Amino acid sequence: MKSILFTHQGPHKVHGAFARTVTKNWYRYGDNQPEIIKNLIKSVFDRKSYDVILVEGGLGLPHAVLKKIKHPETKIILLYADTLLYDLPKMNLLKRKTVERLLSYIDGFIAISPLNKRIVSQHYHNKPIYHVYPYGSNNSFEIDCDLESHDLLFIGNHEMCKRFDLLVDAVKILNDRGYEYNLYLVGSCVSKIDVDYPWLHKEGFQEDLNKYFKHCSLYVHPADFDSCPVTVFEAMSSGLIPIITNNVGESDILNESGLECLILKNNEPEMIAEKILQIGNQNKKWKNYVSLKCKEISSKYNNETQSKLFKDVFYKLLDEI
Repeated sequence: MKSILFTHQGPHKVHGAFARTVTKNWYRYGDNQPEIIKNLIKSVFDRKSYDVILVEGGLGLPHAVLKKIKHPETKIILLYADTLLYDLPKMNLLKRKTVERLLSYIDGFIAISPLNKRIVSQHYHNKPIYHVYPYGSNNSFEIDCDLESHDLLFIGNHEMCKRFDLLVDAVKILNDRGYEYNLYLVGSCVSKIDVDYPWLHKEGFQEDLNKYFKHCSLYVHPADFDSCPVTVFEAMSSGLIPIITNNVGESDILNESGLECLILKNNEPEMIAEKILQIGNQNKKWKNYVSLKCKEISSKYNNETQSKLFKDVFYKLLDEI
């Protein structure tokens, strides 16, 4: 029986559910630089070894690599759910070389979307790479959203790669032309938006998302890159129609489901505005069909199915390494 350690930032609720299928041994490495450095120093004196370390995100690599240096037989599997490899080409030389050195110790990858898997494959085609989609942990299948509403929704943190700022610009274009849209921004993303408009509702962090799922019609996520945000699944669970870019993890699912019309060709504000109008102006029958299909898609990705798949993939990967 192999000894397995899960090292994590928090963890993300879905990642925690995945990890529970393979181990009860957890170690928090931290979610900010001071905490990570403090825990890394403490781990220098930790002599305990593991056969496998499952790492949540790139920030946990220093801790895992240190253990592997002390115990070379240890295998490292990265649960790749962040922007590390997407950001790699934009890093300064020293940082990029450091990250590449840490990544070289990884024995296998489990990405949370085909999008992330493709990015890993560009750098590490000689290592085993699998993908397992996450799932919405705050689903609201009992809600039927208001498809005739002009209320738009975005949920996310303050990472600018999500490009909620471009969404604000797009809605301004629409309202300057006389269309009466409201935009609700939920999450820490509001800290990055300095402008104020009557139609812009900066809601911040909210425990209960149901009130937004009830009265909004479209969920717009125009990211430069976002691995596979569970908020897309959660919005779809209430029937909201998503508008996303090709660089959002769920784009493969929409393409495979015949809903490629919901994918933006690019995230320029003018293009986002046009897509909002295009989808918003569809007839009720079409919108009802797409809304129900979104609910159906979201229901396929749940804790039971995805956690089982993760466990299967994890042990399959172990057999390869």
